[in-house]
Amino acid sequence: MIPKFPLFLTLILGGISAWLWLDSHVMRAVSVIFLLPLWLVLMGLWWALYRRGARLKRLGLFVLCGIVVVNVFRFLVRYEGSADGSAFPSLVWRWQKKTVLPELHNISGAAMAPATTPPAGVSDMPRFLGASGNGVMPEPDWQTDWKVHPPREVWRLKVGDGWSGFAVAGSRAITQEQRGTEECVTCYDITRGNLLWSHADDARFDETMGGIGPRATPTVDAAKGVVFTVGAKGLLNCLDLVTGALRWKSDVLKEAGAKVNLQWGKSSSPLLTGDVVVCSGGDGGASLIAYHQANGAVDWKAGNDGGSYSSPVLMTLTGREQIVNVNNASVTGHDPATGAVLWRFDWPGGFPKVCQPVQVTPDRLLITSSYGVKSHLLEIKADNDGKLAVTSVWSSSAPRTKFSSASVSGRHAYALDEGTFCCVDLTNGERVWREGRYGFGQQIRLGDSWLLIQTEKGPVALVKASPEKLEEVSRIAALSAKTWNPPTLAGRWLLVRNDREAVCYELPAK
Repeated sequence: MIPKFPLFLTLILGGISAWLWLDSHVMRAVSVIFLLPLWLVLMGLWWALYRRGARLKRLGLFVLCGIVVVNVFRFLVRYEGSADGSAFPSLVWRWQKKTVLPELHNISGAAMAPATTPPAGVSDMPRFLGASGNGVMPEPDWQTDWKVHPPREVWRLKVGDGWSGFAVAGSRAITQEQRGTEECVTCYDITRGNLLWSHADDARFDETMGGIGPRATPTVDAAKGVVFTVGAKGLLNCLDLVTGALRWKSDVLKEAGAKVNLQWGKSSSPLLTGDVVVCSGGDGGASLIAYHQANGAVDWKAGNDGGSYSSPVLMTLTGREQIVNVNNASVTGHDPATGAVLWRFDWPGGFPKVCQPVQVTPDRLLITSSYGVKSHLLEIKADNDGKLAVTSVWSSSAPRTKFSSASVSGRHAYALDEGTFCCVDLTNGERVWREGRYGFGQQIRLGDSWLLIQTEKGPVALVKASPEKLEEVSRIAALSAKTWNPPTLAGRWLLVRNDREAVCYELPAK
């Protein structure tokens, strides 16, 4: 006869664990981190105390086993942050050493080999998720069957820690990476992969779960020959595109009046509009701060709800151009010239908001989140006096985009919903289908139905998505470790990276 306590304990904790994993719950890693140890401890105590006789001996053996297990983890195992976006722990033996790359310091492009002529098929990709910041690219003008026409690997190289993507201008590919105590902006030749220049700051962000290094993707103005970057600690640099020389710098968090940095580090990329560069704030203080691109002087500050992990983006809503920004507990629209708040939607929640707001119609936009925070379809309308007001058309638990953003095509949105791809009906916020476990990666939309997905485990997948089904068309094993960095598609040239290496592919022309 099975004793009642072990049976009930296993059913209760096992049931909770099964529910968390089957529902892809945001807290499902708890079942391994807490519930499994809790089950082992309670079962051990039950074994030691349930039967009479030799209880002290069994209890002593249980305590001894506990001490051994604790010390094994303490002295032989090292915690290396989250293994994936569910916060599942990454554990390695203490004697396993991670490759440490040399520091780069400030290396001027004037002393290096000149950049090559941009190869055929390269297009500029000036900022995070493209020129418009919405992750929408043209329909593929290259071969989509990668089994028959495999992409050519142009180069592969080791890079430092960080979750930054690449910005591309001509033959220059710029990213950010951590090298020891230095937070670096690095420029590589897209044709050969050699370093053209680097700019280093004495800064290092290291967060237990999220990892080490800068998070934001650079923003490039090729016409003015400048690069703008925001480091994980809020350091804004304006650099020369050709040489990497520093033109000016500023501390965004200090200028915005933020109390402290964001818990997981600054990850929002700068926005260029007119003659200013706009950055989001930190925890508390201004939501947005605009600097003159020429000299770094502060032009305006706006909002008082701090920043988030999203990047400000330009949109035209109800016929009016505005900066839309996801803040700590709200979403706001701002006048690009003055920063004045045009409308504000309260969006509270104590967990990170990472999504990019995505325009759906001329007066509607989609905002998505996870951690139990509802997604919303927002509608912006102007009254008779021209004043803008915002309302939520619907709120929904789908899609749950923890690290990424949704892609909108027609009446549907496609997104990574707690690691599994899904389709959501934009008329009511209901999930149509959910399939394809790509993990907590990133995606960009190509034309109306193609999507390029950087999976969390490293491979890159090319899929066709419709309200009827998801079809994976092609895949390449680009990387082989946790990848939270956004992919960069510069014409027919694809650049992807993680916190270990970067690789460049030329996609075959039609």
